[in-house]
Amino acid sequence: MTISETLVPGKPMSESAASAHLTALIRANHQRNNLRYDIESSQPLDRVGIVGAGVMGSIVGASAIRHDVPIVITDQNPEALTTIKQGIRRRIHSESVEPIPDIDERLADLVTVTSRLEDVAACDLVVESIVENVTTKRNFYIGLEKLCDDDTIIVSNTSTLPIAELAAHLRHPHRFCGLHYFPPIGEQKMVEVIPSSKTSEVVTSRLVKFSERIGRLPIVVADGRGFVVNRILMAYMSAGIRLLMQGIDIKSIDSAAKHFGMLMGPIRLYDEVGLDVAVHCGFSLSADSDTLVVKSPAVVRLIKARQLGCKAGRGFFIHQTTNGSEKVGEVNPLALQLFDSEITSRLDLSPAEIELAVILPMVIEATKLLEIGRTDSAHQLDLSVMCGIGFAPLRGGPLYWADEVGAARIVEALESLQYLGPHLAPTQSLLNASNHRRQFYDPCNDGTESPNADSTFAVRNTS
Repeated sequence: MTISETLVPGKPMSESAASAHLTALIRANHQRNNLRYDIESSQPLDRVGIVGAGVMGSIVGASAIRHDVPIVITDQNPEALTTIKQGIRRRIHSESVEPIPDIDERLADLVTVTSRLEDVAACDLVVESIVENVTTKRNFYIGLEKLCDDDTIIVSNTSTLPIAELAAHLRHPHRFCGLHYFPPIGEQKMVEVIPSSKTSEVVTSRLVKFSERIGRLPIVVADGRGFVVNRILMAYMSAGIRLLMQGIDIKSIDSAAKHFGMLMGPIRLYDEVGLDVAVHCGFSLSADSDTLVVKSPAVVRLIKARQLGCKAGRGFFIHQTTNGSEKVGEVNPLALQLFDSEITSRLDLSPAEIELAVILPMVIEATKLLEIGRTDSAHQLDLSVMCGIGFAPLRGGPLYWADEVGAARIVEALESLQYLGPHLAPTQSLLNASNHRRQFYDPCNDGTESPNADSTFAVRNTS
């Protein structure tokens, strides 16, 4: 039996059904937050300090300015401060359906650029977005905390580092939390709210309220390396690199992913994220998993050659031409050369096999995250992934899709793909769902309650 006979991706939902599904997940998330935290009575956060005037600083700043929240921003690099208003302006325009005529007036009234950390520390909320290094961040917090009032909330925009680890040396860890922004993908702009075991519920409540105020969908997830979205994202991107290392054509990999419905292929995502950033995140996440992250010498060589992706003009693809023989959108010849030189044996996979080899690692990682309690339910996890990385909108999320095609068929497909590597081994959750004909979505649970204590995920028996 071929893999395509074992598991066919199935028919995607209609746009109206997909929209209704996403709306239901958002409503359930809102209800969950309101039941868990006293959002209505929490104090608002009226002024935001931002440390770091790079890409993420502009994303954080744009979200605030669009909703008339004043910001104070600083950076150790004076040049970054001279261009941050332009960066915020570009970000606002790129995210707006219609032109904003008063954008310059808003920037003048609401943005304060300063070289003094004291000015930032005087805000209600301070968002740290500096280099992704535990020691650097910890040392920064020690100095910042001395300047802040006792009720100032400090958050990190870290993408992978555990919040408890970052807060280890704080005098007041109860006011420290993770607030992980994502570049906008689709209509729903989200943020992961990541309280540590010492973060107070008052702080979490205020951050949820603030996130809603600035038009972000707040999804509260448990602390842990990579949180939720970046763990799924890394599984997706690593799946693409693994296939590339086994001789599969770059465009075939990305085409298969887009055929399933992903908004962007895994190889192109490397260029969007930045190869250096992806490798740095992968290094952090590899501390928690032997199979989540793939190690690729060819990617390291591309980084050393400064082929970093979109921001450098070229990565896996060409984004800026340097001579007449190149075209934007073509595969970078250097990337082909580096990977071709390392391939020891080439696989011959059908488009259906490539598609599943790219998609199934996300399903596996999603079930792992449910097993360790990163999210309360399959509903919440799917919402995070769809809004965070643009998981195929018409598939309803990795766990919704797993229920649609059936866990038994997914396990069969994984077993037939074992020759591709141990990263495709089915989890205990998938095996249990397959053996007992259970589903990850529980129709009796509207998503506002946690799974039963004796179960690793909300399921229903379909026998």
